[in-house]
Amino acid sequence: MVIEEVQSILRGEQVQLKNDVDVSSDAENSSFVPKTKVNMFYICMTVLFNDQGHVLLVQEAKKSCYGQWYLPAGRLEPGETIADGARREVKEESGLDCQLTSLIGVEMSGHTWLRFTFTGQVTGGILKTPDKADVETLQAKFFSKEEMAGIEGLLRHRDILRFIDLARAYWESDAVSRYPATLPVIAPHKQLIHRVVIVDRSTSNNMHILACKKNGLHIPTTLINHTYRPLIAISVYAILKGAFATNLTTSVRMCGVLGVEHRGTGKLEDGLCITSLVSLDLSEGVETPAVTNPQYQWCPVQSADLHQRLCDGAKGKIVPLFNERY
Repeated sequence: MVIEEVQSILRGEQVQLKNDVDVSSDAENSSFVPKTKVNMFYICMTVLFNDQGHVLLVQEAKKSCYGQWYLPAGRLEPGETIADGARREVKEESGLDCQLTSLIGVEMSGHTWLRFTFTGQVTGGILKTPDKADVETLQAKFFSKEEMAGIEGLLRHRDILRFIDLARAYWESDAVSRYPATLPVIAPHKQLIHRVVIVDRSTSNNMHILACKKNGLHIPTTLINHTYRPLIAISVYAILKGAFATNLTTSVRMCGVLGVEHRGTGKLEDGLCITSLVSLDLSEGVETPAVTNPQYQWCPVQSADLHQRLCDGAKGKIVPLFNERY
């Protein structure tokens, strides 16, 4: 069953949880129920290019950053999906319509802050000019690489440079070397769930996925710990600690995001589920670490296509996941 779950996630399908979570957390974390713009802030940001490869920026109108430039970005509203929020922010701040192609980054920073950065294509609208300035932005403009170098001192924050580079690399790669398009799936969750696909990767052709056996084999889950840093990494190690009684001597590497599920009703389902890929990188001759908890087991990956997709993800062909904001 765990193999089928991974394949469904890679196809962009909802995968229902077998349990609330498999790994218990502290009382504060377990009782945390996220509500959009109340105790949880989902941020949507989008990187768009024109036909000349120039990147879209907007000039801020807010008092705290008046006149500075940034990517179209803003907070998700109650009742919105993540993708709808991203498209709305692009329209409000730049005047343009867009079609989202893929996530290019997921970040979690602070205690209640998650940012989803997309790339996509402009499909219509009219670029906002200074005479159309409003409380959101003063104007929008496409900048060449050379022009970007000249306005770095006028950026609201240099963190957008990382994502502009990621989006440019995504578009400049061919369809074969580019990671598959990854967009959020609409599905209800009451809490912040981290579903972790843990694989053993070695020089041999064998690969396994760690499965939890509670209520049937499935991908293990835990709560995203919103109270301590690094937030995402702590939840990964909680699962590893639950499956392996002794300390692992192999290298544990967080590779990136395989899928995101979120509904955003604005009522009782403002949570989400992030599925990430974690690789245990085994040196030559090192065996897969033995599972010591009977509630877990390794499941062999027999599909050549799935094996290749997970290997590609472990090598970096995947949506990046950042534990902290840079």
